[in-house]
Amino acid sequence: MTTLPAWLQAGAAVLQAGVAVALFKITRDYVHLTRRLAAASEAQVELLRAERDEERSAPLRRLRSLAQMLLTRLRQLPDTSVEAVQQAATLFANAVLPTDAELQEFHSVAAAVGPGVAALAQAAVENFRWLLDRARPAHANPRTYDYRELNWKTWGFRRTEAEQALQKLASG
Repeated sequence: MTTLPAWLQAGAAVLQAGVAVALFKITRDYVHLTRRLAAASEAQVELLRAERDEERSAPLRRLRSLAQMLLTRLRQLPDTSVEAVQQAATLFANAVLPTDAELQEFHSVAAAVGPGVAALAQAAVENFRWLLDRARPAHANPRTYDYRELNWKTWGFRRTEAEQALQKLASG
């Protein structure tokens, strides 16, 4: 039986480790996506019930108003299109960023509507906070901020996740 050269065995081991890491990341992302889809479905059912429930209609109206406001502010931030990345300094400088208090109110109002709605709002808030952690320095110093250091792939993913959750909560 012939043994493979050491460099080929080492290369195969590295390749196998790389495949294992890739499969782990794909599985992790799939699990997160599945959780978000389940929360979104549960939230839609709760939103429909809340529309019919007079007691929860006031919080539902407030939730939709806050979700629409956050959605408007989110859309002021750059997406990952070539044009938006090129205009990032202007977009960050002109964006009206929500406060932490507004995000907290949004989450609190969502909790008053129901646990599924609260979970969907939490996903939107977590993604929006991640974006804000990167947007606030760029907003404060748009001309000196180094936009090359921004992970645009992750930015796009987080922005899309927040936008989809906010759209569901804004429209029901």
